[in-house]
Order: sequence, then C-alpha cells, then structure tokens
Amino acid sequence: MNGTDFRLFYEKYAIYRLAEHLKIAPILIKHLTAEKNSSRSDAEYENFKYDIKFAVPTLPNKEKKIAIWDFDLHKKLNGKRVGQFGSDFFICVGMLKGIPEKTFLIPAKVAPSRHLRISIKGFSKYHRYEI
Repeated sequence: MNGTDFRLFYEKYAIYRLAEHLKIAPILIKHLTAEKNSSRSDAEYENFKYDIKFAVPTLPNKEKKIAIWDFDLHKKLNGKRVGQFGSDFFICVGMLKGIPEKTFLIPAKVAPSRHLRISIKGFSKYHRYEI
C-alpha cells in the first residue's frame, strides 16, 4: 500500500463519519479524490464541498507540554502547497497511534486561514464541531 492508498483509505473513513453524522448512506457522498487525485475538494454532497484533513499529535513549541492536533488547511497537489480551494467544510480527523481518534466537521467560515489547532486533552472552541 502506498501513500495515496493510505490517504484514500482514511478519506473514506472520514466520508463514512460524515454520512453517519448526516444520517445518510455513505454512497451518496461523492469521493472526489478517488475519482481524480487533483480534485479541488475531497468530497461533495448536495453541492457542499468538503476538504478532509488529518493530523497526528504534536507539541506546538518547546515550552508547551500539551499535545495538539495541528491541521494544515492548505491544499497540496503533487507535494506542493497551493492554497485553499474554497470548500464549505473541513472534516478534520485527529489520529492517535495511526488510528482515527476524533472527527470534527468545521465550517470553513469559522476556520482560520492557515492552521487549525485542536487540543487533544481539554477543550477548545472547535470541540463543539466534533461529530
């Protein structure tokens, strides 16, 4: 399994979580990057576009002792960062030891422009978007 296969596998997980949250069949959500790797968004449902992001625990700096998930909201194509593409929502999946731990459905209008940081233990303003 290569990197693209893993990414598509975890994107499919995020799509299943979204379908569960929306109470619909997962097949109704179009997995855009499975069809075309250079797609501007990762998923689409009823004209809403979703960008799926993953993060592993990280320490924000040397002084901080509490790990966070730091989601890079820029889109990457062919390994190059090319900016945001105007998705309506971000599906952010926080990973722990290679396993999805928490999933957040965050409207793009409340997301910061570059990085979205969510504490792993504790509470942040983005925890209310957990699905």
